[in-house]
Amino acid sequence: MEKDVYMSISRRARALLNRQEGFDVDFKLTVKGVQATDLVAFANSERGGAILVGVGEVVDGNSMQKGRIIGCDVGDKERLYILSKSESCVPPVEVKIIIENYARKPFLRIEIPPGKDKPYCTAGGTYKIRGDGRTNTLLPGRLLSLFIEKQSELFFDRFREATKEIGKDMILSNSNAQKEMQNLMLKILGLENLLTERLDSIQKEVQDIKRLQEKLLEFEAKLGLLQQKVDCLFDYSGINSSRGQK
Repeated sequence: MEKDVYMSISRRARALLNRQEGFDVDFKLTVKGVQATDLVAFANSERGGAILVGVGEVVDGNSMQKGRIIGCDVGDKERLYILSKSESCVPPVEVKIIIENYARKPFLRIEIPPGKDKPYCTAGGTYKIRGDGRTNTLLPGRLLSLFIEKQSELFFDRFREATKEIGKDMILSNSNAQKEMQNLMLKILGLENLLTERLDSIQKEVQDIKRLQEKLLEFEAKLGLLQQKVDCLFDYSGINSSRGQK
């Protein structure tokens, strides 16, 4: 996490000082030079940017512009002023305020990341975006694009959340279905075992009946043979087996 105070100049600040004002850096001589339009312009841009307060522009030996440290007050009053400007934006713009070169000639570095809730505007409804070295008015076409991008992000965020919930419900439903299927399989197995036992019992009873029928047939055959022998005996003795009848 970056420090809030540097006793000397940070690597990030040195890199910004060695460049001219552009898409992602702006120089301000005093804190009063920081306006809400500057903050919304960086928040509406793709990369965000930084404002160096207490820094002016000079031209080096190669005729290139770069930042020159002038210094400024870096107390609570200045911090509160910047925060009040950021909070007045709609929606509020996120900023990080860092004190640079505190031990010698302090100045402020205000970091403004690209906004998550684009588009941003001032309290008066002014839409701005950072251009090449200046703050430009946000044209209707670009403003519409930012609105569409934001709504698309919201849609996909909601879609992802919805699919997560659906996934959870599907997992829960699958779990319940698996439990029901397991219970059904157990019942089917139980019925199958019971049916097998009953079939075995019926088959045994059928076999017992067959054996009984065989014994009855065998008994009838023996009874018929006995009857024949009795008839032969009566005939041999001259007695009609029906003589007992008148």
